[in-house]
This record gives sequence, C-alpha cells and structure tokens, in this order.
Amino acid sequence: MLESDCRLILLTGASGSGLSTALKVLEDNGFMAVDNMPIALIDQLVALVLETDQRNLAIALDARTTGFSTEAISTLVRNLRDRFGSRFSAVYVTASQDDLRRRFNATRRQHPLAEGLPLADAVETDLRNMDALSPLADLHIDSSGMKPAEMRLQLLSALDPTANFKPKVQITSFSYRRRLPEHTDLVLDMRFARNPHWEPELRGFTGLDPDIDAFLQADMAVQQVIESFRSMLGTMLERMTEEGRPLLNIAFGCTGGRHRSVWAAQTIGGWLQAQGYQVIITHREISAES
Repeated sequence: MLESDCRLILLTGASGSGLSTALKVLEDNGFMAVDNMPIALIDQLVALVLETDQRNLAIALDARTTGFSTEAISTLVRNLRDRFGSRFSAVYVTASQDDLRRRFNATRRQHPLAEGLPLADAVETDLRNMDALSPLADLHIDSSGMKPAEMRLQLLSALDPTANFKPKVQITSFSYRRRLPEHTDLVLDMRFARNPHWEPELRGFTGLDPDIDAFLQADMAVQQVIESFRSMLGTMLERMTEEGRPLLNIAFGCTGGRHRSVWAAQTIGGWLQAQGYQVIITHREISAES
C-alpha cells in the first residue's frame, strides 16, 4: 500500500453509544483498530502504523481514555486533519439518553463517569461533555435503536461511498479422515460424488487437474448439487452484503481431501470470483503433502 492510500479514522462519542461496534467494523475491513490509546501516545502510534508500516488505522476515544478532555480531543483532531488532509476522518457516535441508560443497565457495566453519580446523571454529563466535539466530526452516527448491521452499512458507505463492500469468502477443501476445519459456516459433503480414486488412471491426479474436472463434470448428480449450492450461496451472499457481514467460511470435504473436495472448492471459488467476491482457497490435505 502506498503511503497516500493509508487512512486514519478517529472515533469518539458517548460511552455506550457504539464506539466498540464501529471500531470492530473497521477492523473487519482491514484497519488496525486501537481502543482508548492514551492521548499522549497517539502521535507515536500514528507515525508507526501509517508512516512506517503503511497500514490503515482506526482509534476510538471516550471518557475512559487517559488524558481525555474536549480541549485535548479538539486539538488532536485539528492537528491530524492538518497533517493528513483527506486521508483523515473524524467520526462522532452518539445515542439518546434513554438508549444509553438501557444499554448500561442491560450489560450491568458501570459508566466511566458513574463513580459518585447515578447512572442517569453520568449519561447526561457524558453527552453534554461530548457535544463540544460534535462540530469537529466529518461523520455523525446516532445509534439510537440501530442494529449493528445498520451501523456497519452507514459507517462504511459514508467513509467510502464508491466502495462495494462484499463479504470475503474463505474456502477450504479437507479430508473427513481428519477433523473438520475450524470456524466453518457451511460444509458440503462431496462424498456422494463418484470417486476418482477408484479409477486407476485418475488416482494420481488431484481436483486441480483437467482430468478430474472432466470426470466430475460428467457426473450429473454432482452438477445438480453444485448448481443448487450456487443458487443458495447467491441468495445468502446478497443478504450478507445488505447487512454488511464481512466474512463467510465454506468447506468442502471428501474421503481423502484430494479429488472431489478440491474440485468443488475450485469450482465454487472460481464462480464467486467471477461474481466479484474476494475469495481465498486453501486445500488443506494437498498443502500438507507439499
């Protein structure tokens, strides 16, 4: 990544308003995410991440932050905007007093300002203090009654209106002789397909080879299942895109993890790439052999 492409986003706002959710959204989309970095250390962090490592950086600050004050944040925002120009964005997140009180009561968390104050007074004081920062922000998000998926879409579309935030898809082929891959959302068992292993002239190939492709293309049951799987995936990924979900993990399994599962992973992966999705394919058993 060129230095000119690196982005810096500073999130601030009332405690409980959704700063952690917004920070996680940015982390899922390639930003290094830092929560409540002491104000005095932010310049060093920015220099290291943006200028040395050339990575996108998102920082969330609220009343818990060491050195936090409206004056300190105002100065920080002005300095970062002067330094990075259009590469810097300040995001202000808030919510209604009723929503904030409900959230703290539901989670049984103590408000950072609640020591010696009733919760309602702590929330009101925090919102009043934060109001001075609102005019400094490029983007304002009111999370009152908002679902996490709605915040994700509002945040990402505002920060980059031209981007197409499609979910990333990770695909793994594996052998049922070993454990299933971890953190898998969908598993398709390819052991119903005719097995190239029992064809002596095909046994030495893998699902990456044209001979295996031709063999499985000729299996009408396989073609019907793959077509149904494509249809199901298309519907799922369309909804995931609407909701801003960042990742889908798919696994294809067969007996040895070398023929049918590998072929299915390549077939579905190639189809998804043609649809514009970012796809990562891993063939676990073949990789283990090399």
